[in-house]
Amino acid sequence: MVGIDIINYTPEQFAVLSEEQLLEIKTAQLKKNRLLFQMEEELKKEQAALIENGVYFSGFWDLKRAKIEEKYQAEIEWVRDSLLFYLHYSRGQNSAAATAPYTVDYALSTEERLAIVRAYYEAEYTDPEKRYRALKADSIAADYLGEEYSPLLAYYWDLHLYG
Repeated sequence: MVGIDIINYTPEQFAVLSEEQLLEIKTAQLKKNRLLFQMEEELKKEQAALIENGVYFSGFWDLKRAKIEEKYQAEIEWVRDSLLFYLHYSRGQNSAAATAPYTVDYALSTEERLAIVRAYYEAEYTDPEKRYRALKADSIAADYLGEEYSPLLAYYWDLHLYG
């Protein structure tokens, strides 16, 4: 999906999401975009006020900018975390998960899921290229790992290329 940066999903992961899930992602992305626009507007106003008062170069700008950016980044992170929570629990247990060669338990944290999948692939495939190709073909892992799937796939790709 073009223009979606609130979460880090592969095109294959987006393709299997329901319309409701895609709508939630779109809504979260629009919230993020609106927050970034509001942040830029607030920064412009603050900058103009400091320039008008003759204190722009006094160090106030750096402090004000950091405080405003921190406030908006916290709000964006809240939107992102809420979306990930929704996606994590709206998937349900895929019936294909019963055929996965590793434990599939949606009640586990993302970190625990990642550790299970990674342990399986690293034990099962010693050849980095085969490991990468096997994970790329694993649609269960893409669903099960959510946003952690893409970084793991990239990690195995780098191992394949650079050893």
